[in-house]
Amino acid sequence: MSRQTLTIEDLKDRLLAQLDGLVHHLAPPAPGSYTKAGLYATLNPGRADRNVGSFFIHMTGQKAGRWEDYATGEHGDVLDLIGLSLGISDPVGKIKAAREWLGLDTEDPATRRAREELAARKKAERERQAAREQQIEARKREIARGLWFSGQETIEGTPVDHYLAGRDIDIRTLPHLSGAIRFHSECRYYFSAEITDPETGEVTRQTRWRALPAMVTAIARQGEGVIDCHRTYLERRPDGAWVKAALDEGDVKKVFTDYSGGSIRLCGETGPRGGQLKLAQAPAGSTVWVTEGIENGLALVALRALTGRPPAFVIAAGALFNFARVELPANVAEVVLAADNDSGIQAQAQLGRAIEAHRNKGRRVRVWRSEVPGEDLNDALRRALKEQEEVA
Repeated sequence: MSRQTLTIEDLKDRLLAQLDGLVHHLAPPAPGSYTKAGLYATLNPGRADRNVGSFFIHMTGQKAGRWEDYATGEHGDVLDLIGLSLGISDPVGKIKAAREWLGLDTEDPATRRAREELAARKKAERERQAAREQQIEARKREIARGLWFSGQETIEGTPVDHYLAGRDIDIRTLPHLSGAIRFHSECRYYFSAEITDPETGEVTRQTRWRALPAMVTAIARQGEGVIDCHRTYLERRPDGAWVKAALDEGDVKKVFTDYSGGSIRLCGETGPRGGQLKLAQAPAGSTVWVTEGIENGLALVALRALTGRPPAFVIAAGALFNFARVELPANVAEVVLAADNDSGIQAQAQLGRAIEAHRNKGRRVRVWRSEVPGEDLNDALRRALKEQEEVA
């Protein structure tokens, strides 16, 4: 029987036509596994993963076969999934393993035709679903932009101002803030609630919403402008302090879409005539500081101002996995990764990948960490302010 020749794309189509079986073979269900909205969550077959929740495989649509591990920052396509599970790193080895699993070198002509037809049908289904997903994604992006643009531009005196002040971040002392942060007095928060029919007593679960004040922040990507809106829901305590709302941890801070590659532009440099330079205007040889969260980014701006250092380009990646993916202008020559002081294996792996990714793009990379164990940038700011008070 002659050896069947396939392009890489044809090989992937054949694998995706049998994705359920392939995934069950490579990454079988584990305690806590689940499938939701086309995403299959299970343990990462390529590492000593203990808990379900960070490793996902896309089972449908335009991303079918793609997988991501948010704990380590790794990601790849269906061929990479084979390599991940079987411990194969070279492309030729992955292709060989894929051919063996598909049985390409042993299938008879009738089986080959049937499988080719199946692959063609499945591909057409994925393309139709991908078109629907793109429409949904575009609509979400419109909603995100609309929400951010409807926010109040001036945040002084608003709950956002008071919330940040509660974290010792005084926005009045921060030079060259970008205006990415706004205040929204009635930001919708959606939640699931059990509703009881008063007549029948039947209990159903429905989606409800209520309006909450929120800090709304623009997430931008190179050449695309605002692609998402990060929301931090706020509430006022009985003592009058504004804090993050008492919601589930995954709900108090939310985004609309996959913002990979995007970032929150918090601060710009001083231009040659004293004005503010935006990141897109970064001159040749520029340095950009990258933090995880918004508050840590603002704390970094405050620390530089407190210690008499000039304003710098500061962006928030939103999460450690995005450190490696943030898109930056070509003129950025150096990146400083201001990482939280997390010594965990997964956090270190993500940081290592971010360092490698930026170096591969020709940039110098430095890592900032507090010398105090467990201290992040906001903690460092508070400590610096306390030390300054003691000296005074």
